[in-house]
Amino acid sequence: MALRSFLSRRSAVWGLGLTALVALGCAAVTTAPRLGAGSAPTSAAAAAAAPASTAAPASPSAAASTSTAAAPEEPVAFDPDAALPLLDDPRLAAVKAAVAREAYVEAARELDTALAKEPRPSREEEHAFRYQLGRLRALAGDPLGAARAFGEAAAVGGPLEGYARYEAADLSVRAGEHAEALRHIEKIPADLPVASQVVLLRADALLGKGDLDAALPHYRAYLGKSGHPPRWVEVSLKVARALLQKPSEEHAEEAIGLARRVIYEGPSGAGSGEAKAIENDALGSLPFPRRKAFETPSQDDLLSQAKRQLAASQSRAALRTTDGLIADPRAATPGDLGCGAWMVRAEALFRLRKRPEAADAYGSAIERCAGTPRRVEALWHGGKASARAARNAEAAQRYGLLEQEFAPHRLADDARLKGALAARELGDEARFTQMLTKMPDDYPEGDMTTDGLFELALGRMTKRDWAGAVAPLERALARAPRERVYYAAGRLPYYLARARLETGAIDQAKELFASVIRDYPLTFYMSLAYARLADKDRVAADRALDEALAREGATAPLPPPASAAFAQPAFVRALALARQGESRLARIELDRLGVGARTAPPEVLWAAALLFSRAGSPKEAHQILRTATNTIPKGRAELTDWTDHYPAGNWRSAWEIAFPRPYASIVAAEAQRSGIPESLAHAIMREESAFDPRVVSSAAAVGLMQLILPTAQRMAKPLKLKATAESLKRPEINVALGCRYLSILRAKFKDNPLLAIPGYNAGGGKPKDWVDERPNEDFDLWVEQIPYEETRNYTKRVMTSMAAYDFLYGKGKSGEALAAPLHASPAARGALAAKAP
Repeated sequence: MALRSFLSRRSAVWGLGLTALVALGCAAVTTAPRLGAGSAPTSAAAAAAAPASTAAPASPSAAASTSTAAAPEEPVAFDPDAALPLLDDPRLAAVKAAVAREAYVEAARELDTALAKEPRPSREEEHAFRYQLGRLRALAGDPLGAARAFGEAAAVGGPLEGYARYEAADLSVRAGEHAEALRHIEKIPADLPVASQVVLLRADALLGKGDLDAALPHYRAYLGKSGHPPRWVEVSLKVARALLQKPSEEHAEEAIGLARRVIYEGPSGAGSGEAKAIENDALGSLPFPRRKAFETPSQDDLLSQAKRQLAASQSRAALRTTDGLIADPRAATPGDLGCGAWMVRAEALFRLRKRPEAADAYGSAIERCAGTPRRVEALWHGGKASARAARNAEAAQRYGLLEQEFAPHRLADDARLKGALAARELGDEARFTQMLTKMPDDYPEGDMTTDGLFELALGRMTKRDWAGAVAPLERALARAPRERVYYAAGRLPYYLARARLETGAIDQAKELFASVIRDYPLTFYMSLAYARLADKDRVAADRALDEALAREGATAPLPPPASAAFAQPAFVRALALARQGESRLARIELDRLGVGARTAPPEVLWAAALLFSRAGSPKEAHQILRTATNTIPKGRAELTDWTDHYPAGNWRSAWEIAFPRPYASIVAAEAQRSGIPESLAHAIMREESAFDPRVVSSAAAVGLMQLILPTAQRMAKPLKLKATAESLKRPEINVALGCRYLSILRAKFKDNPLLAIPGYNAGGGKPKDWVDERPNEDFDLWVEQIPYEETRNYTKRVMTSMAAYDFLYGKGKSGEALAAPLHASPAARGALAAKAP
């Protein structure tokens, strides 16, 4: 049963990777390396292809010494075409076709045939082909055959020798071939990112041979890592059961500790029933005096359980657990127990939307957290809870305490902004103005100070005091002349342009609008600026956009400059893994070079994005460019600072990587069937799931377009589709239902279908409520006043992505995002204007 479960899980993961390779891989493959001076290979492709020594190291430490050789000082080139999917090799056309049909038995047979054909594959090709054969055999339900293929790939030698050994060992353990597994484990290099999994694999193999004493140190090393390593619940239960098979008091006590860790710290419902049974069995095996010491869980255990329940969105269960904690006399005084218990309780009440009770509970937390590091957190969340409960005086008081007690803290300027907003809610405009006006002087380095000045200007703009908005906008712009965060890029010059326009400085306004169009490509505020300027002077709007496009040219270096990093073992392995469809492992290797932390050199970040894009992994490719923005060292911005440039010339490549179109045929068909723009469907997918078809949010939203089950079931009925938690992970189902839901939302707002965007995030009826509250509001100011910060920023993100997709692949300047209406509800505004005397 365990083996079948493993193969089922592995099939799901690998199947997605292989299908993605087939669907998204490029049409041709080039394996020829770039060469430098003389005849020595200097490209990452050549390094990846070069066979490793066939003499396997005798130990992990020996293996490490061979795989971590220092990179050469001389830089080497990276050819993006070297990352094309392995299955795009013309010799593997039949394999690729079989994989597309998920006929993995046939695919493995075809690959066997390709290996035997003349001319025979080169040594490096044989290594790659046999690795892929291992994957296909595993998908075909042949674990022992897969283990043999991986073993043969390792014997040939190559960049994936260590991973092939690991896969062979893993499959051997699960098939009960423990001695064979240990033979492979001894030859796995110690420097692979899967080192901790190798520790676990060794323990499993030793336990499988019946040697618990030899296995226990490895299990303890794995479980003793900080935090919770992957599979720790499963491993804890396995070890606890094994301990009870060799009874002793020491083993029973260790089993109790493992079981309780699962009960009190594990994910909700994951093994807790089995853990309780193990705990009872272990307690029953102890002598009575020792049993009594274990029977009552500690307060620390209960607090861990409450935190776990909260993390698992089991707010009611967390409340029940904290009932006992806060009854403890120690929780009535300041300290870690009372602070932790009341913080969990307050957050649970907040999530249950019991807002007054949550605000009260945070008051208790603030008292109990006195003198602890969590006091600042209690004040911050307590202020938010009080504001949500419309207890604005209390909110202001809590934010004020935070500023007073924690002036140097990163949340102090945030508290100033929130406190000012609470003062405005109380009707104290003078206090609101004073707090925000003084903010730049009080927090000169504060990251929220510009936002504070913008809020001051926004308050005036919503009252049509455009002249009064000019000074704070100019002050903010002088402080932050180049805001680049997505929700703020171009915001200050755009609204300064609006203020100039409304106060009669027409020429200044038009120049500012044009500067936003030129300097903030395809952002939310660029879209607004284009619509505003086009309303006044379409020729000027088009001229600004055309000039911005014309200045780009072919200036971005593609491929990236040569780098010594491209010969590093981690990069070489990442390249080989990506070609195989192992994008997760490839990303782990690249993260060792600083890609995940964004500390890698710019050429490595760019090469990593190109690598995944060529290898057919658009999710990983777009995430690298998306997170690399704003992290480029001075003087090298041309490599990845793509958001400052329109998608023209070689810059278009960066934009296409950042805004890919996976599942394009599905999206095209379903968007047409539902009557919505393809750009909207792609934008929603990008912002909701980052193109992960199997992702599930904490709110139980599933798949590419993040649908909750009740909504999906309503959408599925007329389409005669079945919506379940599992079927929503299939792109063809999820996209069909998401597009239908968007079409229904858009039908509610025919005069401004962009209002469907906040409706998709906050609920279909919310935009209508907000329009009814402000029927005469301009669209830009209406978005700024969306009450939910998440929805407000979501609307800006989706419109930014929509503009990019339209510009890259669709209607260009005539797309909806660039033709945004000037008013939130043009029909409502027109009706009001008609009634005016």
